[in-house]
Amino acid sequence: MKICLFVSGHVRTLLYKFYENIELIKNTLDDCEIDVKYSFWDDYNLGGRMNDPWHIQSVNFTQPKISTEVIDNYFLSHGVNNVQGEIESTNVMNEVLSKTNFLPENSGRNVLSSQYYKKYRVTEKYFNNDYDFYVQIRSDVIINNFLDNDSILNLINKKLLVVNKFYWYNEPYCGGDCNEMISCSGKQIFKDFNQLYLSEKYISQQLDYHYGERVTGRHINNLIEKSVIDNVLVFDFDYRVIR
Repeated sequence: MKICLFVSGHVRTLLYKFYENIELIKNTLDDCEIDVKYSFWDDYNLGGRMNDPWHIQSVNFTQPKISTEVIDNYFLSHGVNNVQGEIESTNVMNEVLSKTNFLPENSGRNVLSSQYYKKYRVTEKYFNNDYDFYVQIRSDVIINNFLDNDSILNLINKKLLVVNKFYWYNEPYCGGDCNEMISCSGKQIFKDFNQLYLSEKYISQQLDYHYGERVTGRHINNLIEKSVIDNVLVFDFDYRVIR
């Protein structure tokens, strides 16, 4: 089985323990090959808050000097077959954010458009039909569960999206707000799902309050209404965010 991981946004703690995700997937699936596609910003700060028990503090981790060579070698040294990626200037990020259609969150932060741009960018640049299964995952996320062979084989040729069981800590997905850290599907819908950036204006007009989980949930429901996605399945990836 050929799996492709799409990783985008900020590098964060990618080089700390992301390799554990690769090991877990390989140990869960029989005869599995993994490729990686990435698109990162050239902002290498760790950042982030310890919001809930899903968040774990990295231990004695110092961000090394980052380059595409460093990232490529990291993935290849941890069992990835092939890797393609880029690092974009934060000048592009600032331009994207200057044109955002979303309102600031209660915290005052307004960075949604940059993450949706990156998810769009990495799939637009590197997506192809060579894989059986596609995974979108954030760079600072460590998963402890992954779908088995039978589960994947039952959905790869269908228009089914798999999302995390919980959209927030202990808050289950019920067809509305949806977790953004990890999702996966077969080739039929993966690219469409990661094109939220192209629909930002429309989605912003559908909602009176804009935060990531709500925007993502609305995007999914729009795709269901258009018959792009037939159904959404939940799976407990049991992830943790590493700060």
